[in-house]
Amino acid sequence: MCPKYHLLLIFGIILSLPHPSSSQNWATFQQKHIVGSANNINCYTQMQNSIFIIMGRCKPVNTFIVSSATTVKAICSAVSGRADVSSSSRFQLITCRRASDVTPPCPYNTKNDNDYICIRCENRHPVHFVKMGKC
Repeated sequence: MCPKYHLLLIFGIILSLPHPSSSQNWATFQQKHIVGSANNINCYTQMQNSIFIIMGRCKPVNTFIVSSATTVKAICSAVSGRADVSSSSRFQLITCRRASDVTPPCPYNTKNDNDYICIRCENRHPVHFVKMGKC
């Protein structure tokens, strides 16, 4: 095999690996998406946390669920494997959307909603916020 094909193979393998922000666990999900009170959220301040900086860039959008961790975790109580699940009730949601594409610290706009949530569950734990609304 030619050296350039080795390089292409290695590059392909690296590209196929999941980005760290897409593979989460329950603890990371809680840090990124659950707040106990809407008073705790200032998008500009919250989004400067290193968990929202990806490869030196500010995360474009993040949604916070205003609820207890116990209530959100209960959505996944019947999922023993991996599945996307819709909540049966609406949640207060705060979405922080990057206002411009600059390097940190980045400006963010704040939007409040009240909607169902679709989350990815793995072994009875939420691990990824899929979207607002039903799955």
